Amino acid sequence: MKKSEIKTINIIAILAVFVFSGAGSFMNAAVQTMIDAWPQISPSTIRLVTSLPSLVSMPVTIWIGFVAGKKISYRFCAIFGTMLILFGGAAPAVFHTSWAIVLVFRGLVGVSVGFIAMRNSLIIDSVPEDKQAAVIGYGAGLLNGGAILAGPLVGILVSYGWNYAFLYDLLAMIPLVMMLLFLKEPEKEAAAAVTAGNAGDAAEKNDWRTWFYILLQFIMTAALYPLLSGMSTYMAYKGIGNAVIAGFSNSTYNLIGLLICLLISPIEKKLGKHMLWVMNFIFTCGMALIVFVPKVPVIIIGAGLCGAAFNSVMALLQLYSGKTASARQVTLVSTMLIAAMSLGNFASVYFIDICQSIFRTGNDVQSTYIGSMLLYLILTVISLVIRVAPGEYYKR
Repeated sequence: MKKSEIKTINIIAILAVFVFSGAGSFMNAAVQTMIDAWPQISPSTIRLVTSLPSLVSMPVTIWIGFVAGKKISYRFCAIFGTMLILFGGAAPAVFHTSWAIVLVFRGLVGVSVGFIAMRNSLIIDSVPEDKQAAVIGYGAGLLNGGAILAGPLVGILVSYGWNYAFLYDLLAMIPLVMMLLFLKEPEKEAAAAVTAGNAGDAAEKNDWRTWFYILLQFIMTAALYPLLSGMSTYMAYKGIGNAVIAGFSNSTYNLIGLLICLLISPIEKKLGKHMLWVMNFIFTCGMALIVFVPKVPVIIIGAGLCGAAFNSVMALLQLYSGKTASARQVTLVSTMLIAAMSLGNFASVYFIDICQSIFRTGNDVQSTYIGSMLLYLILTVISLVIRVAPGEYYKR
């Protein structure tokens, strides 16, 4: 299908790929219930239910970045990935005689998330250039929208039994049908001849900031993820809420993240080189509210601030890396940022253990929230003192 021939229904089918692209994190609201249901297993092992998909998806994401649209069709990646979510995501509702079996299926979810990581490339190759930014924005909104819907629904399902939470992934049937009927493979464009200018691009080196952004994405994600996966545990420890309330808090995080994605362009223009440290500081303030004022309304406000900050920085790092990476490595660097996020999700389990060993509060999630608050404060100072924005921002 040529870009000029794409129809609205085809664009909707492309956007359907985004709906379950965050499937690895959909069980956040059910974590504490699962910990209670498996008291003989350590909490860190139980939390692999949300972090293992991220670890598995990382190498798959990098591999897909090289082969999607070339050796493997976009259509296959999208449909196969969503089918794996449907099967691997819902299977633990029935097959759960041991926690190892549950984790095997969660690993399949990780593979599926890696396969559908080609979603932005699919847009670029399928949609006319003048519509690409809008469609990518809609996709980011649907990604957050899927998480918004998952929070309360998983919280409700888990009230019937810890394994019922996995039934949420049966909803992947809806976007799967859209893809089967209307997703078209983009027409491959003829490869352009390599010019002397291209050869020069290949020899370019990435700015040091490019690698800093990848490292920053990893650190920030590792410190963020316990906010989502540990909220039900934190509320239970404080005696202020259950899985449904925790799911609502996570939905607030994602809702604010959705809204901020729609406003990222004017915000970036307004804040310029200051945006990174400002957003890190906002995240710090959000965590401070959660730590020092553990009341449900305040926690929801804090989660919203964290959602605004993290989603802004996530989009900002993609923008920054496009300005600092060499011309030939922009796509690879973009994929590495996604992989760094996946690795950060997995590492968050061990970040919890590290924080508890340092702060030794009555609950490991509370220790982690303190650690996240302090780590983001450090990142605020680093972003304020060092010139971390692309060089062009300091010439304005």
